[in-house]
Amino acid sequence: MHRNMNYRQKFKEVFRKASEELFTVDDTSEGWISLSDSQIRLLEDNGNSSEDWSRVKVFSDALLNSVRNCIFSGEVQMAMTSAEVEGCSFNPVLRNCILENVTILPGCRIERSNLLRNLHIGEGTVIENCGRLTYEYGSMCGCGVELELGVETGERNVPSFPFLDVLLASVLSGGSDRADNLAMYRTFLDEFLTKLISRKSGVIGRSCRIQDTPVVENCWIGSRVSIVNACAVRNSTLLGGELNPASVLDGALVRNSILKWGSRVDSMAIVEKSILGEASVVEKHGKLSSSFLGPNSVLAEGEITASLAGPFTAAHHQSLLIAARWPEGRGNIGYGANVGSNHTSRRPDQEIRPGEGMFFGLACSMKFPADFSEAPYTIIATGVTALPQKVEFPFSLICEPFSSVDGVPPAFNQIIPSWVLSDNLFAIQRNEKKYLSRNRARHWEPRGGIIRKDIVKMMLKALEKLEVESIKEIYTDKDISGLGKNFLTEAHRLRAIETYRFHVRFFALDCLSDEDGPDKTSAFKKDILTREFPNATREELLEILSEMRSDIADSIRACREKDYSRGCRIIEDYADVRSLEN
Repeated sequence: MHRNMNYRQKFKEVFRKASEELFTVDDTSEGWISLSDSQIRLLEDNGNSSEDWSRVKVFSDALLNSVRNCIFSGEVQMAMTSAEVEGCSFNPVLRNCILENVTILPGCRIERSNLLRNLHIGEGTVIENCGRLTYEYGSMCGCGVELELGVETGERNVPSFPFLDVLLASVLSGGSDRADNLAMYRTFLDEFLTKLISRKSGVIGRSCRIQDTPVVENCWIGSRVSIVNACAVRNSTLLGGELNPASVLDGALVRNSILKWGSRVDSMAIVEKSILGEASVVEKHGKLSSSFLGPNSVLAEGEITASLAGPFTAAHHQSLLIAARWPEGRGNIGYGANVGSNHTSRRPDQEIRPGEGMFFGLACSMKFPADFSEAPYTIIATGVTALPQKVEFPFSLICEPFSSVDGVPPAFNQIIPSWVLSDNLFAIQRNEKKYLSRNRARHWEPRGGIIRKDIVKMMLKALEKLEVESIKEIYTDKDISGLGKNFLTEAHRLRAIETYRFHVRFFALDCLSDEDGPDKTSAFKKDILTREFPNATREELLEILSEMRSDIADSIRACREKDYSRGCRIIEDYADVRSLEN
């Protein structure tokens, strides 16, 4: 109940913010006047016509000589005055258009666009060379669309909403309290949708740019949003703002979707029945369908369907991610990776739960169901075919066997727990820097570093599993739970224990410095220090910490040297175009 109360407050807050964003428009109830006889004559002399000029309103200082070759129908309000928007001056232009029940605020330039119907157009907006920009009463602008967040058959569906974030999407798509939270969410959403469908006009915010696009219909478009040379934008919400507006460009198609601040759909990409997170991109023919793609993510060329993919998810090449519930994100999907064996030939009701920061290598094939949620930053090596399984060892490498092993099924792969920490620490360092430097979101804060409390708890759990009673040369899940459909060698078990323990210790020791006293160390870290270093003095702990930092620096450098040396052996001018320090 306490958790539900917390989420109730969260729901109240996000729905309040969404209402302020979507239901607040510039007040234009005053200042409109009817046309004078001389103004009507001027408009008609300039090629304009109306079925009823009495229903056309303007501002008193309207510059009507810039209105040419237009047809007016229904209630039309056109300010036709200049405007100062964000320090820039905009002069009004209205030419070669059909307008029906439209309000146009000052400073707009609207030219060569076939039909504008039921719209409220903000100051300084440019609309040029477009087909139909229309809005129908009762439209929901992509809100309330059922997103299939983790399975295609509907069991994890969550209706879309402009201010839905990854955390709430995760809570609403899974977990023991899902039913109660989802029911509460739908109550708030119903109230929001009732208000939304009562709107009679679509909104195009101030300083938008809509050009060379044949269809924009039933949309809510925030300020400074760009829709340029798009294929079409239908029944969608595009959030804007002064610093990070959404954009749809160059042949892209958006339908029944929500594009958050700073997101971009580009280069013939398709976004349908989805939420595109803040500062995320779908481009180069990429396809996002019935999914939520989290902040700062990139989908290019490949496909993501029926998935919740969290922040910094990267799919830069042709690949497939389907039926994945991956709220932590931070992962990478390599070229040709098939993370999508969700169909059993009976129903497409299977799913995968990747762990934070997972790397799916080139042409790997993941069979469902699978759960790697307790194996964050695990790498699936190139070409691996992974059986349905649950893996619980962080920072692992899962690869094809180095050699055949008697007594192990031939379809099993080899697992090396902690390999990313022992042999690929440069990747961890690079990723931490990348998450900080590439964060362009302004409404979302990234999580802390990679080696943090919740990850360390998984490492401690893995250490417990690795402490076996009977020593063997080869272990499977029958011997050590959490290995999945893989085998583990004794040498790698011992190396994993050493590596996990090293980084658990370093996590606890790293809080120490000359400025921080013992009282500032968390209880969790104190417990580790007491257990791992009984009776050690502060000076001794700081000396150990210094040595560990040196070891980590050496490990990171060794990763780079390995790649550099191999490249130099194979590529003649490798060293001429690369530096070991980069």
